Amino acid sequence: MTINLDSEKFFNKTKINIKEKLEKADQKIINISLIVDKIPKNINELSEQLRIIADLRLPTLDQYTTIKQHCEICLLDINNKISKSNFEELESLSITNDNLKHIKQIILEDIGIEIDTDYKNIIEEMCTNILNLIKLKDNLENILEKLFLENYINFYKLTNIKIASKMLEIAGSFKRLVSMPASTIQLLGSEKSFFKALKTHKNTPKYGVLYNHPSMQSLSKRNKGRFARTIAAKISIALKSDFNKTEIYPELLKKLNNKLEQYKQNNLKK
Repeated sequence: MTINLDSEKFFNKTKINIKEKLEKADQKIINISLIVDKIPKNINELSEQLRIIADLRLPTLDQYTTIKQHCEICLLDINNKISKSNFEELESLSITNDNLKHIKQIILEDIGIEIDTDYKNIIEEMCTNILNLIKLKDNLENILEKLFLENYINFYKLTNIKIASKMLEIAGSFKRLVSMPASTIQLLGSEKSFFKALKTHKNTPKYGVLYNHPSMQSLSKRNKGRFARTIAAKISIALKSDFNKTEIYPELLKKLNNKLEQYKQNNLKK
């Protein structure tokens, strides 16, 4: 079989282009963030199933713990490392004093039933899997943070891992994101609502994923829209600075925080 030289040349060039694209920081961020987005759902589903069995031993325990703490306590319990007279291992966990008091009370009241080895094995395996997923999520988020700090520090400092990753995911690449005007950046993540509003002749959205920006939470609905425009403008500058490999985020953050204080003062006056 004879291979057309032009076809082979085109194939090799395509292969190189794909490889170069996948090796870029923005594509790594997009791929990793897609995985990170799925993990919480898996953790929550597993923890709900765990609670059904774990409640046999320590009912209502999950009300006073995080998912991670719940798993850690369940493992201590089935391995006989906590009891009515021994809370040493329990107290080494990062639990608030109020919640610790409730947890101790649950153990002292001993309302739960004894479970057999099969149930203990199920609890141990589920707890281990959940803790491994939590560790995986933490590790992936550390990788994301490193990628942002090394490549898009201005963009990252003005947003956070979740917002910055989502914006890159929606845009498809850093190159496309950096070429977007501030008005488009402001609405990233609201595409469905935007086109629906146009179709029904209703008010268009004022923000997309920027709604989840920490600074937005303290503002009124009216000022949220205004501040989203301000953040988007600063992000646009930050992206261009990252493209040119210059760090200007301290100055951008200072201006952003000053603007935030102005909007907060407007809230108080009303």
